[in-house]
Amino acid sequence: MSDGTEPRSSRSRLLWIAGPLVVAVLIAAAWGLPRLLAGPPQGPLPPPPGPWPTTGTFEVSVGSATEAEKRAVIAALEARPDVREVKYQSAEQEWKEYQESRKLTWSTSDDPLHEWQREDMTDSIVGVLLDRSKSREFSRAIRALPGVDGVYPQGDGFWYGKTHVTLRLCLRKPIEGTGCREPLTTAQQDAIVKAVRGTPEVEAFYFEDPEHATKDLRARTDSDFTAGVSYYHLKLKDPEDVPVVIDRFRGMEGLWQARPVERCLLC
Repeated sequence: MSDGTEPRSSRSRLLWIAGPLVVAVLIAAAWGLPRLLAGPPQGPLPPPPGPWPTTGTFEVSVGSATEAEKRAVIAALEARPDVREVKYQSAEQEWKEYQESRKLTWSTSDDPLHEWQREDMTDSIVGVLLDRSKSREFSRAIRALPGVDGVYPQGDGFWYGKTHVTLRLCLRKPIEGTGCREPLTTAQQDAIVKAVRGTPEVEAFYFEDPEHATKDLRARTDSDFTAGVSYYHLKLKDPEDVPVVIDRFRGMEGLWQARPVERCLLC
């Protein structure tokens, strides 16, 4: 005759079955609820006021140097207090890295960046420049070393460390060789914004006009170039989703390019 209580073994089996289910439900709720409540990404927002990077990178071309000269250049670079992460990169390594980066980047067929070939690559020494404001002094000192063919310092881009994917828009008035045969229309730009807002991997996105892009370009390269292009810069919830997000925008009308945010233009 039962007294209304379950045997201990039955209760144990019930807890063994129900326990993991409860944990799974709690984990799912903790993971999924914030995403559901997050809503569409913020934007398009204006560029943040800063910070503007003070660091940069450099590439020292040593294609004609002897092995002894290459070692001497590396030693000279490593001895400088304003330099970090010095490494030698063969032309073959540079070519392989370039090919890998092109797999991620989507551009229209007219984009001149597609024209790089294996013979354009050269043996080089690359690294991080801690103070890009001293790049001219750095260049003069390193260029004077035997075996150096050229020195190419460059400041880190404004968006490096802030966002993960860049969408470059076509021009309103296309220029031959700039990547878009047809002019960007308002309807196309609206469709791009709608697509970004509908991309669940995006946390926030920013619109950069040619004026801000020119400021960034001049800060990177110490030049008087003008950037006539506008961009959307996407901050992702998970940086690992960069390839997935770029794939979503491949071939979209009104876009010149979709690519990862790069540290510098020469990297």
